[in-house]
Amino acid sequence: MKRIRLGVCAVTIFFWGAVGTYAETTELSSETSSSTSATAVTEPATQQTESSSSVESNTNGTASSETSTSTIASSTAETTVSSSVDASEASSTSETQPTEDQVYYDTSLGLDPTYRNRSDIKVSLARELRAASSVPYIEAGDSTTPSQDFIDISSHNGMITVDQFKIIKSYGVSAVVVKLTEATSYQNPLAASQIANAKAAGLIVHVYHYSWYTTESGAKAEADYFVSYAKQLNLPTSMLMVNDYEESTIKNKADHTALAKVFENRLKALGYTNTHHYIGISWITEKVIDPEALGKNKVWIAQYPYQPTLQKHTEYSAWQWTYNVTFPGVSGTFDMNSDYNKYFISQGQGGAISDGRYATITKDNYTIWQNFSWTKKADSKAYLGQTLQIKVRYEHINGSTYYSLYDNQGKWVGYINAGGTKVATGAQGNWQSKNTYVKFKQQDTIYRDFSFNKTTKVTAAMLKNTYKVTGTYRHFNGTVYDSVYDMNGTWIGYIPTNKLSVQANQGPAISDGRYVTIKSANYSIWQNFSWKLKYSSKDYLNQTFLVKVRYEHLNGSVYYSLYDNQGKWYGYINATGTKVANNAGGAAISSNQSVTISSKNYSIWQNFSWKEKNKSSNLYGQTFQVKVYYNHFNGSTYYSLYDSKGTWYGYINANGTKLVK
Repeated sequence: MKRIRLGVCAVTIFFWGAVGTYAETTELSSETSSSTSATAVTEPATQQTESSSSVESNTNGTASSETSTSTIASSTAETTVSSSVDASEASSTSETQPTEDQVYYDTSLGLDPTYRNRSDIKVSLARELRAASSVPYIEAGDSTTPSQDFIDISSHNGMITVDQFKIIKSYGVSAVVVKLTEATSYQNPLAASQIANAKAAGLIVHVYHYSWYTTESGAKAEADYFVSYAKQLNLPTSMLMVNDYEESTIKNKADHTALAKVFENRLKALGYTNTHHYIGISWITEKVIDPEALGKNKVWIAQYPYQPTLQKHTEYSAWQWTYNVTFPGVSGTFDMNSDYNKYFISQGQGGAISDGRYATITKDNYTIWQNFSWTKKADSKAYLGQTLQIKVRYEHINGSTYYSLYDNQGKWVGYINAGGTKVATGAQGNWQSKNTYVKFKQQDTIYRDFSFNKTTKVTAAMLKNTYKVTGTYRHFNGTVYDSVYDMNGTWIGYIPTNKLSVQANQGPAISDGRYVTIKSANYSIWQNFSWKLKYSSKDYLNQTFLVKVRYEHLNGSVYYSLYDNQGKWYGYINATGTKVANNAGGAAISSNQSVTISSKNYSIWQNFSWKEKNKSSNLYGQTFQVKVYYNHFNGSTYYSLYDSKGTWYGYINANGTKLVK
């Protein structure tokens, strides 16, 4: 693998060309820069915001560019490198970072941000020299480069006006990621203006945090700090929040994958559910962090090729491929990125994915959104049960899928979380429960499928019958189709609801002919299905009735229409208050009585088909145990007789016996 060594000579040669630019973009003298950086690197978590902010404000070039220029110009290139590089960077990081003489760049892989030193609490001139000497300048809009989708900025980019952002946007850039915070001690003092001006220019804005944490508590603290400033700036919870995890001094000092998850989960717990991780290529190639575990669709990779032409790292969400893009009329250079999943150049929803399926709104407590800034358009309740077309869908970075819904007139309904819908197999939508009794109004067509190719006809005979609808479909074409069954449960087909007339809820009378015994004392016996009371079941407890017809009510219950042996109608009772008998004898009723045969002229029956088993005269005077008895539909009571050995003797009319007290 070919490698290029960049030492002091290369830096020194470049320095004289860069010195004018540096003088215009910093207000720190080399002495100030050195002292600030040295302190920051030693104790990044304890830096004061005002100290860090003064470093950030250098790029305005409004305070001491003359001083900076004179300081640099009065020194030789070698002295400048020594004072600026050694004092501001080498002296503070000599134990953890290589010196300029020791830095090697791999030409096959290119650079990653580790060599740039993107930290704002250990800023140095060496970063500017290395950056400019290593990566070629790129002109905005150059069609030979990877896609130029979005930029990311910090206070080093200085104050950018609305007009300047408009220039940037005119070159096809759609979004900007603004640095908010670093560690728990630094806030970008220009963040508010950079965000406001970018939005005013029509750019989509996201934000990032430069991380230093090496413990779980540290990750949570930095996430808290990041969110605190985001809330201070009134940033919506829908905003994409990026974890910039690249600091070289913490590399390999923790389980960075686990801690990145802690950081992400903390953001989510605080309400910011759209997250990403910015990672340099070396952290991945050296297995410092596992992008698979984080989810490659949430990893923004950084690597700067020497000849940026083709798209690379397309398996990730986005790729930062340079930091040297220039825009006409805008000072300085910018980081440039390709957005593969469209999470950055959108509001986190990603790119539109063609769909074309149909979905039925099944939940009434979902919001239908106007946009992905979460402006409410409607409530799902207004469309409950309707079938709509999903023209496109979005796989949002918050983990949810959103459908873009249209009605059958082509009117856009809005975006809804897929959880509030159920995707259908076709334009008919999904089956929805419906229980009603109906009759056909006329001899119409019945459809046997939703291609409308298989049909049958309503016959004249069918017009006389009652049918049951068990479900319905709200078709995308605007018609509601009921699924119709006959009273035996045979499916008839689909027919528009308006072709049916609704019948009473109890349904048609179904011939029965069985016998039942009333077994519960707490049921009502109804006069009609408007629930007018006729009798109470306690007054007829254990009595056997004939069920001439029954009704399968839409409330889920079956009701028996009861008659006695004289043909008198008693009313309707819920079937659960009775027990169906095998015959007119009724249901068995438990007993622990004993009786003595007191008459000689009774038959003892084998069954209630009146097959004789014995005669009472043969058993006269004997005592038997009555284990069960029957209140027969004919009005008589029959005892089931057993002797002391458990031998069954048959049924005898109770009038032929006498109870043993």
